[in-house]
Amino acid sequence: MVACKLSIKKIFDCIERDDKFKEFKTTYGLTPSDEMGGTKFAANFYKSAVVNYKGKVTGSKDLYSEVIAETLINDNFIKDWLNLIPVRPEHFKINHPNTDENVDALKITNRKEEILAKLLFYQHEVAGLGYIFDYQTPLKETRNDSYGKIDLLGYNTDDKCYSVIELKYRPSGSEETLLRCVLEAYTYYRLLDIKQINSAKEHEGIQQLKKLHGYKHTHETELVVLFDERSCAKEDGGAETNLMLRIDPDKPNTPSYPSKTVVSQQFKECKELIDSHKRNGLQTLCEEILAQEPHLKQIRFVVLRVDTDSKSSYPTNINGWSRKLDRLYQAETLLTIPSKG
Repeated sequence: MVACKLSIKKIFDCIERDDKFKEFKTTYGLTPSDEMGGTKFAANFYKSAVVNYKGKVTGSKDLYSEVIAETLINDNFIKDWLNLIPVRPEHFKINHPNTDENVDALKITNRKEEILAKLLFYQHEVAGLGYIFDYQTPLKETRNDSYGKIDLLGYNTDDKCYSVIELKYRPSGSEETLLRCVLEAYTYYRLLDIKQINSAKEHEGIQQLKKLHGYKHTHETELVVLFDERSCAKEDGGAETNLMLRIDPDKPNTPSYPSKTVVSQQFKECKELIDSHKRNGLQTLCEEILAQEPHLKQIRFVVLRVDTDSKSSYPTNINGWSRKLDRLYQAETLLTIPSKG
């Protein structure tokens, strides 16, 4: 274990939220030993409420997310992620079908982010993103593990590396911070055994990946934060630009739109990361993550868009897919933070 310097309580003290430290301890069962850092802290910290705070620390001009990012760096808490190791013996035992998905099963649920992940998986090749070969990749060894699932796994055909993709989408506009997105993606990367991609024999998505022109197994990986730019009201062009139109599960064959146009939190923060100094802490945190991971090639911030000019045929493996109500997708990388190694 990396020798710990201070209690993780300092992170919460720096933003004057001792109440949230107590909540975090209780929720994830942290012992006094865990408070000095380690796997339980690193595996669950992205889920702490404070990681998603968007305002400024009380009595300060500093953003919550920036103070947290800087504390993770300055007090070496980010090194606790190095204690995380894969625990699941078979990530790819669940073999998602490549055929006969019915759009009716996709449109009647409110879990729109998961549906969007499925649609990207069934499209497979997404311009500007890469080749998608799995979704909802499990990381747990037992039911009691608190680990989540990787939204999407892809292969970056341009940079010849795997992509651990953290997808953020809500029809009303996703409100999660980039700090949460990066920490979640990084946590999942640490819990993924990349070697299993090469050794998987029965997983259809991986078998198709291995047939991809120019594909070659590698240990190189990137983190991708993938997000919507905005959810538009109908009068603002939502019919052309919104990532999904089947929003209302009670009226799945009627396009639905938000009452007002909402820009996603990820897009707003990414623009700040590019255009100003408001997100220097996040930039430095990304650089520190890359510096301590020899096989992590880059961190990409990518906006997902409707591919309105696509000449591709509709996905024949989704029964009931409609060009009027369903989408093909493309992506645009807004920012890449490369490894300096």
